Amino acid sequence: MATKSKGYLKIHDTVELTLRGLTVWAYTKRGKLLGRVDINRAGLKAYVGKKSNKVLGNMSWKDLFERLEK
Repeated sequence: MATKSKGYLKIHDTVELTLRGLTVWAYTKRGKLLGRVDINRAGLKAYVGKKSNKVLGNMSWKDLFERLEK
């Protein structure tokens, strides 16, 4: 049986990305941690695992948009 998932992110302001940047955490409906994505001026870095300490990917903005273009 297929599961339905919902996600929300609403930002009305411009956010200046610094070296510290911002972090987006992902959880299941029951509160289990799925992972996190760190977003800063250098690019994106995704983590998974029980404590979100295993690096899934790390790419610069240039690399990200080159991949999306393909």
